[in-house]
Amino acid sequence: MRKILLLVAEMLVLAGCSHHPPSAAQFMNAKVGANVGLGLAARIGDIYDSSYVYSQSDKASISLEEGYWNLETTLYFGLPYFTFGFEAEDYTLRSVLGVRTDYWGAVYWIGFPFRDSHEARFPQGFMLVQQLPISEAFRIGLSEHISRNSYRVIDDPGCCTFNDVYGDAYNEVGAGAYIVYSSFSAEFRYGNEMNSSNNRFYFVLNYRWSFPAGFFKKSKA
Repeated sequence: MRKILLLVAEMLVLAGCSHHPPSAAQFMNAKVGANVGLGLAARIGDIYDSSYVYSQSDKASISLEEGYWNLETTLYFGLPYFTFGFEAEDYTLRSVLGVRTDYWGAVYWIGFPFRDSHEARFPQGFMLVQQLPISEAFRIGLSEHISRNSYRVIDDPGCCTFNDVYGDAYNEVGAGAYIVYSSFSAEFRYGNEMNSSNNRFYFVLNYRWSFPAGFFKKSKA
């Protein structure tokens, strides 16, 4: 257990501050009651427009500071057709709320404000989900999202201090596909940075622990 806690602490130290779309599978897989989830999102590839000119700072921020993976933890409270809760991506927080059935869902999320250069902004987004239940345990789904993502930037990558750290952001449209089996889910997600030809590809793994309504009252009895 101590080794696991040390590993998690090390992952949090190495991870960057960022906001990306939440997992569609994790949202749709929430049960009625309380749900705790743990996931790992890895950026598995990029395609950048060679005609889009980045400054040296931008290149460093994209390759280093946006990060190639994120640790995600969720706390969802599920009702029959409505789900709300909170997520931590690395150690940044956001609130999530939406409606869902066995076949479709719609979710909105918003994070704490950050300062993008000289202006305060909110990372946020909206997602639509379509799901096909193959069985009670096995489901497949598709998602489409539009979002404003954020990540940490070091303004002077040659500097050895963090005095020039600020938030950067980009608008994104994207889509994804996922499979769910019981408490496990695997998800592929693609995002295109609006007003450019920059593309990002993600692979997301999640596990969910659920506590049905009344679970804690029964435990106390």
